[in-house]
Amino acid sequence: MSTVLTTEDVRNLRTGAHFLTCTIDPTAIYIYAEMIQRAMEDRSLELITVDELAPDDLVVAVGMVTQGLFIADMPPVGDEFLGCIRAIEASLGRSVRAIYSLAAANINGIVPLMVGLQSSLPVIDSDPMGRVFPLISQTTLNIGNVAIGPVALMGVTGERALVEVESAQRAETLVRALVTELGGWAATAMYPCSAHQLMEHGVHGSISRMIRIGQILDASTPVERKLLLLADLLGSTRIARARVSHIESLSRPTDLGLPAQPSSLTLEDEGTGRIVRLEIQNEILLVLVDGAVTAAVPDMVTLLNSEQGTVVNIDDVQVGDVMDILKITAAPQWYTEAGLDLTEPKAFGIPMVHPRRRHA
Repeated sequence: MSTVLTTEDVRNLRTGAHFLTCTIDPTAIYIYAEMIQRAMEDRSLELITVDELAPDDLVVAVGMVTQGLFIADMPPVGDEFLGCIRAIEASLGRSVRAIYSLAAANINGIVPLMVGLQSSLPVIDSDPMGRVFPLISQTTLNIGNVAIGPVALMGVTGERALVEVESAQRAETLVRALVTELGGWAATAMYPCSAHQLMEHGVHGSISRMIRIGQILDASTPVERKLLLLADLLGSTRIARARVSHIESLSRPTDLGLPAQPSSLTLEDEGTGRIVRLEIQNEILLVLVDGAVTAAVPDMVTLLNSEQGTVVNIDDVQVGDVMDILKITAAPQWYTEAGLDLTEPKAFGIPMVHPRRRHA
């Protein structure tokens, strides 16, 4: 059943998109949320479920791809995504019926709302990650052998490109190089597919989940109550409430294809004295407690301020901060053999297999 979103929904979605990845470009996500809320003063925004579409309807993912440039440093003009959708339609000779998010977190969790307002296309409550990963090949659609191309890109200066490619791994190389040449980020449209394919291989309820997370975190309730509500909604567990004792950057080499430099946090559990170590690269990839693996990508890990229950941005962490470390299980597709091939720690340069694969 379709839903007309409100400005309050947008505010909550912004918080939920931040919660699901505490490594964000916060300025960009706030700018987008404000633009969307202003645009909603005279336009409505429809959120639909994928089963409301005809099985053959053409749908396409929209999202930003970045390569070293903060979007807030060079904001979009505004027509980039419309240009990408038109390029996909021209290439395929068909009209796009609806759009969906490339990722259900961070800036790409909120971008489709702006594109929906601009294009008058409905936004589907689904995505191909159920979270965010740094690579466009790390999608459940790729697991389902849905072609990524054609991929349309438009950069900071209005230059555009259309990449006719089917392999997500090959697209990764081509798109990443183009994004660099286009100026450091690009608006993109990719994974054009049928509604039936998205229904079969996507992750569903993504936007409504972010809105519900925001409702919990933005409410004036005690932190422990927020943690209980998040556990009911997401099945999240608190790994520790811990104090930061050490911050380290460049702890290991990183592949050139992965956009962010790695770093590590060491913390001490406030209650038990256990030593907690977080390995980070774009997101928190690995959590060790007294040396034992407690969470590993594709598990999601996020941080909350222990006093206010607000999301902690990793770039703002300082020695002495106390925070709750939460673990959330990812979409089931990520724990299949094909899903782990794309996203377990080895895919990020950490030489270990996911515990679930070892115990299978």
